Amino acid sequence: MSIFVSIKRLFKHSAVYGIGHIVSRSINFLLLPLYTNIFPRDDYGVVGLMFTYIAILTIVYTYGLDAAFFRFYILEDDPTQRRKIFSTSFFTILVTSVLFSGIIFLNAETISRLIFSAEVRQLPVGLPHLIRLASGILMFDALSFLPYLILRAEERPVPFAIFKVINVLINVVSNILLLGVFKMGIDGIFLANLIASFSTFLLLAPVGLKHIGFAFSWVRLRELFAFGIPYLPSTLAVVIMDTIDRPLLERLDSIEAAGLYNAGVKLGMFMALFVAAYRFAWHPFFLSTSKQENAKSIFSRVFTYVLLACFFVFLFFSLFIDDIARFSIRGYSLIGQQYWESTVVVPVVMLAYVFYAAYLNFLIGIYLEKKTKYLPYITIAGMIGNLLANYFLIPVMGIMGAAWARFVAYLIMAVALYFVGQRLYPVRYEWGRIAKLCLTVGVVFAIGKTDFINQHILIKLVFFSLFPLFLFIVRFFDEAEVNKIRRILLQR
Repeated sequence: MSIFVSIKRLFKHSAVYGIGHIVSRSINFLLLPLYTNIFPRDDYGVVGLMFTYIAILTIVYTYGLDAAFFRFYILEDDPTQRRKIFSTSFFTILVTSVLFSGIIFLNAETISRLIFSAEVRQLPVGLPHLIRLASGILMFDALSFLPYLILRAEERPVPFAIFKVINVLINVVSNILLLGVFKMGIDGIFLANLIASFSTFLLLAPVGLKHIGFAFSWVRLRELFAFGIPYLPSTLAVVIMDTIDRPLLERLDSIEAAGLYNAGVKLGMFMALFVAAYRFAWHPFFLSTSKQENAKSIFSRVFTYVLLACFFVFLFFSLFIDDIARFSIRGYSLIGQQYWESTVVVPVVMLAYVFYAAYLNFLIGIYLEKKTKYLPYITIAGMIGNLLANYFLIPVMGIMGAAWARFVAYLIMAVALYFVGQRLYPVRYEWGRIAKLCLTVGVVFAIGKTDFINQHILIKLVFFSLFPLFLFIVRFFDEAEVNKIRRILLQR
């Protein structure tokens, strides 16, 4: 299979398999105009902190069972054993999630004193009530976890995407009603999420009931735990890297800074969603492509093209993010005016996700050579780098310190995985072309941010559209690519 055909297949699958995840993650951006036009920074800071803890506890509630469930369910051919695997997994999560949520619900007052500073506890916000609502969200999300996995295991992307879309629609509508109509304040955000989680659980119940049976196997449970638990530290490390900056900002700076940064990170999710779509297709692609004779050439070219695509996204949103944030309809801007200065973190956050895309590409070696034991060390190294950078940079740079700490974390992970991967499965990446790409992007970004261009949106748009031309000038494209582009243009 040619390089161009293989890469076309990869990007086509990225669009198909990533849609459900993108829709579910887009909720953060869809509701950003509502939140930033209603809530002051300190209130939105509390929202960011609460969702940080929810994200971390979601991993604890499922304790690595996703990887383990896929491993045993997909490779098992016996329908009876498959039912036993599902039932054992579901009843385990049912018991533990009810137990965990019960403990959180009954000890909400104590937990609020432990996880929130005195500054936050003085705000006119019912923190224990929010914690109780969060315990319900965690429980119903955990119970929906396995039905979603079943849909993925059985390669049913359409129902998977539909349920994700329904969840988002219920969440958005509930938020609009509870915040815009009933004026419930922060409580409305978490009540809306609870309604969406509970509704999704009910909608997915038929999927679970179809596969469940009154069978429980301690042998299967031990197998699932033995395989899944080792993934927990690595998964937790990644989630902590993406979320811990808000609690640290609240402790090392202020709750207002945490709220401001929370808005900026949500704007940076454009790149995160793009990379997430690629991630969904990349694993099956490189595993199947590795059997081809020209596999290493394909992987090398994919890396160059992925960086090119990422930098297109990076440049567009970095140059136009202020215009996007200030876009106004009937006096309501996309981002509330008090949050406009949060856009300064967007380029750095997006650049961090570019390194995450590189990290995903460098996974090839450890997967093909079955050396995944290195992954926890690499991700934990990134987490430690993130924590240290946050600790030292936030007091000096505020929200920009948190953004650069995220960049440091993904840089550490990408570099470490590159050297490990190259020892296991060497790939000759096109570093000369990549250097030309990075240099061109840096120059375009620097010039685009000058006052003259940045203040005139039409001039900025023309300047951005010249980016491909600049790549031609520095001879980034090879002869085959130039001919391919010429044929595409002539066909039009």
